[in-house]
Amino acid sequence: MASFLKHCGYKTGLYTSPHLCDIRERFRINGLWISQKDFKRQSRIVLEACEKTKRKLGHSPTHFEALTAIAFCWFKEQKVDWVVLEVGLGGRLDATNVIAAPVVSLISPIGLEHQSILGKTIGQIAGEKAGIIKPESFVGTVQYRPEALKVIKKKALDCSAQLWSSGKEFDYRRTAKGVYWEGPGFHQEIKLSRAGDYQAANAALALAGIQYLRTRGLVHSSVKTIANSFESMRWPGRMERISQKPLIFLDGAHNPDGAKVLTSHLKRKYPRYRWIVLNGLLKDKDHQTFVNQLKSITELAVVTEPNIDRAENGEKIYREWEKRGVRSVLVKDWKKALCLARLKLRVSNQLTGLLITGSLYLVGDCRRELILYKGLEKI
Repeated sequence: MASFLKHCGYKTGLYTSPHLCDIRERFRINGLWISQKDFKRQSRIVLEACEKTKRKLGHSPTHFEALTAIAFCWFKEQKVDWVVLEVGLGGRLDATNVIAAPVVSLISPIGLEHQSILGKTIGQIAGEKAGIIKPESFVGTVQYRPEALKVIKKKALDCSAQLWSSGKEFDYRRTAKGVYWEGPGFHQEIKLSRAGDYQAANAALALAGIQYLRTRGLVHSSVKTIANSFESMRWPGRMERISQKPLIFLDGAHNPDGAKVLTSHLKRKYPRYRWIVLNGLLKDKDHQTFVNQLKSITELAVVTEPNIDRAENGEKIYREWEKRGVRSVLVKDWKKALCLARLKLRVSNQLTGLLITGSLYLVGDCRRELILYKGLEKI
């Protein structure tokens, strides 16, 4: 969405989370990070407000709430035309959900994640995600699980919101070059810079939002503009190839659904390859199913722990690999684990690649170690 609006000539703010290598990545206007000067200045403003809140209420806003406030303050100051917000943990109680009347709300495929916070079932999690739907608004969604779609449909109905869901109001299919989308007033194959299965679903969802804006006359664009915005789009840390020889991929898949799509993509794209999988997850992730999804492509699992206090004990993940008969090793220090994985890659045959996955925090640290900030400061 942000790439499309930028290509249409609008000054477009983008707020995402988490970051890979630098916290300023979360705040962008037309693809460029917030400057150090602006970030420090806005941080001081928000910190002062947090102190006032603490004196008044007895507690401070959370880290994510403070970062969201920085984004809003900066976007307002810079007088952007459009703002694209990525929701944080949930939806209903998310800091980004203070927006009272979003023009477009998009809900991507829902899986089992953050169950300790969002709920144990798909329906409960969908209820939290559907909290972003506002009265008489527009919502687009791609869902694979009927129980998730049922909850979203009910919420849309209760809010008198216009709902476009894949398989009904619009449809799509993955193609060799990207995605073919068909819906109200538009049908076209759109080329993607990386045509992974998950990108096809996300692209289809973005196209639903774009076509809604076009049909309502809220933006004006040619088919060429749409095509250019998608073809030029990059997503660092998500199915990102940072080396061809040897083959090294980074992917922030951190739940079973992500691991399943990642495995499917690598099997199709590199059918003869086996992978050294450097992996570490956070405590709230289903590491058993995650490992089960990746085992079929894994030659060696190098298990580590992301550099964050919420990291899962690596021994638990190591035992899951061992249970499934996959050769594995545990190195809790992520830097040493990366060194070992690279060493194993150097002495492996030519049809072995290195896949770093399981947590965006791990992916970001490894990316910075391998290629610094290459390709991050402007997207």
